[in-house]
Amino acid sequence: MTETLVDAPAAVTAYLRAKTNTDVDSVVGCFAPDAVVHDEGRDHVGTAAIRAWAEGVASAYTLTRTVRSVRGVGPATVVAVEVAGDFPGSPVVLHHHFTSTDDGIAALTICP
Repeated sequence: MTETLVDAPAAVTAYLRAKTNTDVDSVVGCFAPDAVVHDEGRDHVGTAAIRAWAEGVASAYTLTRTVRSVRGVGPATVVAVEVAGDFPGSPVVLHHHFTSTDDGIAALTICP
């Protein structure tokens, strides 16, 4: 994963590593205080809501993640991640659309 993400913003790289390690505190630490995560049709606004979302995903499934591609450099980055685990339709490639600022990840949209 490190080689693939060499040009991605530091917060994006840190987020993907934290998700791989199921480290909720580190996941939350990657986001700006007023960040928005859009996943499975729902918005999670602010770090408290992002923490609840990350904890829910971590407790609901056993997952493995493999970065397949990275597009864009700078504030807009799209990372294709193959996610496999104990959920219907596994494995699936999910596209993670990141918007980064100096404060960390400002927005993340996850979609097929």
